[in-house]
Amino acid sequence: MNKTLKSIILLSLSFIHHWAIACLPNEIHVREHTVHAYKKKDGTKVSTHIRSEHCREIEGHNYFQNSTNNHFQGLKAKFKKWDEKEKSQLTKEVENLPSWLKKYKLTEVLRADKQERNASNPAMTIPATKTLLIFDKFFVHQNKRAVLIHEFSHIALWDFPPDDLKKFFLANGWKYKDGSKPIPPQKAFKDDSKNSPSEDFANSVEGYYSAPERLKSFNPQAYSILDQLIKQKERQP
Repeated sequence: MNKTLKSIILLSLSFIHHWAIACLPNEIHVREHTVHAYKKKDGTKVSTHIRSEHCREIEGHNYFQNSTNNHFQGLKAKFKKWDEKEKSQLTKEVENLPSWLKKYKLTEVLRADKQERNASNPAMTIPATKTLLIFDKFFVHQNKRAVLIHEFSHIALWDFPPDDLKKFFLANGWKYKDGSKPIPPQKAFKDDSKNSPSEDFANSVEGYYSAPERLKSFNPQAYSILDQLIKQKERQP
């Protein structure tokens, strides 16, 4: 991968400064970290060592959690206990997602009252940990499927070939310079699409299913690229 392309995708994925290896939809990326000395169950001693970044399979299917050990930088929200009716409703909505998006597993689904900095936000995703947060506003939202398509798209973004993402972002008007944050397009499908290429991508995938004609008329070239990307995912087993 050439330096310019790597820089583009690095900045595109929410301005993350760590270049993650590609993981499967049912895996989570684990960053390089120090493993301290310990003793295995069979008595074997393991010395302190550096564990390189790797992919770990997400096990189990019950992702609903009432609390978490993870710390999400900058997130101010009060977590709450899941209601069984809410769990059932969310499960039903997830089952109604496009087939290619349903392939992306989650490590945990958390319930919170609201996001302090954006009280109207129905949900949000932490792509690096594959965590989905559901806020009060989700359960009164008119199009819950669109909300989940948007959030799962933030995770799916990591799974697309860098060359294809580059074509899509450039077609949507993003400009890049090595070592600098991407410059947003003058016109965007939604106002917050200018916040980051990741948000622009999620808004576009949401529009692809919720308002396809409007998305296509807004930017036919970008729509065509996105259409090809999604159809490629649909054909994958």
